[in-house]
Amino acid sequence: MLSLEVLIDALAFTDVLILLSIGITLTYLTLKVPNFAHGDYATIGAYLTFTLYLLYDINPYYSIPLAFFASGILSFLFYYLVFKPLTKRGANLVTLMVASIALEMAIRSAINVYADYMTIATKVALFRGFMFKDTFYYFGGIKVPAIVIIGTSTMLGVITFLYIFLTKTKFGIAMRAAIENPDLARVLGIDVDKVYAFSWFLAGGLAGISGVFMPFRATASPSLGWDLLLRGFSATVVGGLESIAGAVIGGCILGFAEIIGIYVLSKPPINLSTSYRPAIPYLALILTLLIAPTGITGINFKNLSLKIRGKKIEVENNGSS
Repeated sequence: MLSLEVLIDALAFTDVLILLSIGITLTYLTLKVPNFAHGDYATIGAYLTFTLYLLYDINPYYSIPLAFFASGILSFLFYYLVFKPLTKRGANLVTLMVASIALEMAIRSAINVYADYMTIATKVALFRGFMFKDTFYYFGGIKVPAIVIIGTSTMLGVITFLYIFLTKTKFGIAMRAAIENPDLARVLGIDVDKVYAFSWFLAGGLAGISGVFMPFRATASPSLGWDLLLRGFSATVVGGLESIAGAVIGGCILGFAEIIGIYVLSKPPINLSTSYRPAIPYLALILTLLIAPTGITGINFKNLSLKIRGKKIEVENNGSS
């Protein structure tokens, strides 16, 4: 029997994973390259929030807008200073991936330096590993942490905003056109570079928000972004790498699968160590690539249903003959 605490942990982690996965999808849709530096935007959001909390006693939840803009601007700058120039020079997928890996290493190294400096300056060793204390609300005797309410509300708000923005606004429709067919979009007068830059800003900002939420449920360190990135990639692949809806679906599936899965596997009779928890999203990633490389949203369920029904009819015909 699953406890309420496990379900709360699963929901809180799912909120983080969905926000991160949407950002990964937004950047992939523009340049068709997985951005390995994306997870570090979450680390920046976490460390910015912790610094403001420690030095100025600012509630971490109040730092969400600042984390969004700080991580978003950094992502925006990397697009204009690194990825856009490389793309204009005809860089291929491998070159862009190497560039993103180099950026990831540079950002993580800078965060390590920052953590060491702040540890010496403030004499607070927690810069190497910290968590946020949460507040709790009671609903009919049920104790619910604020992270679940705020995190889920934020996640649902982001999904609603993206749906309205991409389907009802002029810029959102232009953004979809630029992503689906950039050459045709340029002919129609759409500034594709501006659209791509906004996508990267939005993606980085969402990662920054996920970085604010994560320390409420797990210890944050300079390697937080790398750990989240691998899970985010798994979620986007499971859901469908070229679909924002797929990012939401994949984040939901893997968020609950990882928390509930390791909880069940760590109990008798299996008694698996919780250190194997990261293996769950990687296993899901491998199985998806083997069975449905385009992810859940890439499966044509109508054709699949017709094929299955066709096989049933064929079996029945063979049986009757």
